[in-house]
Amino acid sequence: MIVKDILRRPHPVRIMNLVWPITGLYMPFFGWLAWWFFARKSRQKSWLTPASRRQSPEIRQIFSSTSHCAAGCALGDIVAIPIVSILNYSPFHSLLLSHAIFSLALSFVFGVLLQFFALRQLEGFSIFRALWQAIKTDFFSLVVYQVGMFLYMELAFCFILHGQIEPRVLRFWFMLQIALFTGFIFAWPANKFLLQRGIKTVV
Repeated sequence: MIVKDILRRPHPVRIMNLVWPITGLYMPFFGWLAWWFFARKSRQKSWLTPASRRQSPEIRQIFSSTSHCAAGCALGDIVAIPIVSILNYSPFHSLLLSHAIFSLALSFVFGVLLQFFALRQLEGFSIFRALWQAIKTDFFSLVVYQVGMFLYMELAFCFILHGQIEPRVLRFWFMLQIALFTGFIFAWPANKFLLQRGIKTVV
């Protein structure tokens, strides 16, 4: 439903046309509700302004910023899973640790790219300035997100998944979905902090 709406009326921030469907992927129904109230019904470009001009960010701005960060982490994790599962050994002596390292590295790459494209459109920065700004603004929130996600995955590995990464098992994806949502909750205050201080641009 999010994709259908985006095809009819694209989001004014182009990269968010990718972020919102990813949000719906790991946050079913609630992601659509957030899209409906925070994006679909609020397309005015007046709220697409740097956070430094605002004293206190609105809930929709915090949600949008957090979902932007979470999308990079979700993409990184989805790409990391087949890499770890294909390996016949764990290069870091722990399957979960290998998953965490690959996921963090790929999440950082995807997260910075998503922030880079947003900054290029919203701020008109040069390529190098937008890249450096994306690295500075997204590193903290990405790390906090990953901490929340892997705290949950550690519990899931111990009590539900029995130490296995098995993409062919439905419960693994269900646990990952909950882990991604947990990371979103952890990253919320981090993104609010960055927005309040004008460090991060509202997307």
